[in-house]
Amino acid sequence: MLKSKKRGIQDVAHYTGGRPSASSSFNPDPRDDDVMSSVGFAAAVIVGFIIIAFLAVRFGTAGIEADLEAKARQALTTSGFTEVNVDARGTSLRLSGSITTEQTQDEAYAAVSGITGVGSVGGALWPVFTGDLEEIVVTGEAIDITWNGDEAIVSGSVSSTEKVAFVNQTLSSTFTNGVDIAGLSALEGLEDETTWLGTTLSLVQRFADALPAGRVVVDPSAKLLTVVGETEDKALRDELNDLATETGAGFGFAVTTGVRLLVLETPPTDKEVEELQINLDDLIEGKVVEFEVKSYALTSEGEALLDEISAALESVPNVRVRISGHTDSQGSHEDNQVLSELRARTVLEYLVAKGADQGRFEMVGLGESEPIADNTTAEGRARNRRIEFTALLEEG
Repeated sequence: MLKSKKRGIQDVAHYTGGRPSASSSFNPDPRDDDVMSSVGFAAAVIVGFIIIAFLAVRFGTAGIEADLEAKARQALTTSGFTEVNVDARGTSLRLSGSITTEQTQDEAYAAVSGITGVGSVGGALWPVFTGDLEEIVVTGEAIDITWNGDEAIVSGSVSSTEKVAFVNQTLSSTFTNGVDIAGLSALEGLEDETTWLGTTLSLVQRFADALPAGRVVVDPSAKLLTVVGETEDKALRDELNDLATETGAGFGFAVTTGVRLLVLETPPTDKEVEELQINLDDLIEGKVVEFEVKSYALTSEGEALLDEISAALESVPNVRVRISGHTDSQGSHEDNQVLSELRARTVLEYLVAKGADQGRFEMVGLGESEPIADNTTAEGRARNRRIEFTALLEEG
């Protein structure tokens, strides 16, 4: 090896005039270049094959994943999972997104797990509420306006302090001695009363001009308008009752008309009142004024019984009569109260249509508050669903 090294130096010296030159380049053996070229080519070929193999596997896998994702999305959509995303990694599917509160994550998994080629399913899905939110209804006290002369007292609930001021300002022009609104409050969230408040106050003003004392109550939750008063003028009484009926109908409220004659033309005797009550009791003994189920529409049987009652009332036209509506305890207290009022009003209107004087009647709905039988039995409930007629003695 030492000998070969010396010969190499001499060769270099020969090409540099006998002295080694620092600026001369070393020329390797051409045979070494051939060996290096062969090794480089082989390495390049191997790297090329590796790249080609990687790309083939990668692009082939991508195609498989895309196919699984498409099939999974289709299966999810068909099953109602429209907000679920799919990400395929090889044969594994990962789900993300949201489901409704009526759906479950396991159902989404099941929708795609049966697809050919799917190895496993994972991921988290978030439930999102999609139903209707329960509406919270705020109900206040009925607006009650009572007057005597030039003074009025107002109680109940309105939707804002501005409406409280509106009521006070409107009525103050009529009741010059003062309007007491201490009992009238603003209740946040109460349904706006614009459609009926102004009209109702105008009705109060009209009544106050005609009657020295009276009362108007408007209950928006029950959609009921009630008027009370007395007059000696029969024509005025009818006019005011008709006005109240038209006013309530204008904004979709039922109306209880209670304006009556202050003095009846021929006051009834106690005996007449008692005899009428006996006749009415005999007529309805074992019977009911029948209505359609959960309705205030009379059946033909109900109308037939009222025809008999109408004839009995005509025999003693100067006796005042109270019509009371009752229900059983099925359903809510509020619904039963409204139903009893509507049924009592239906009876009143039927008798008036038969020729009875509307002013002789009082009308009241008592809901389920006065049962006469056991509400736990069908027979008892049937007895409690009734209309009562009460002949009234005049006071004083």
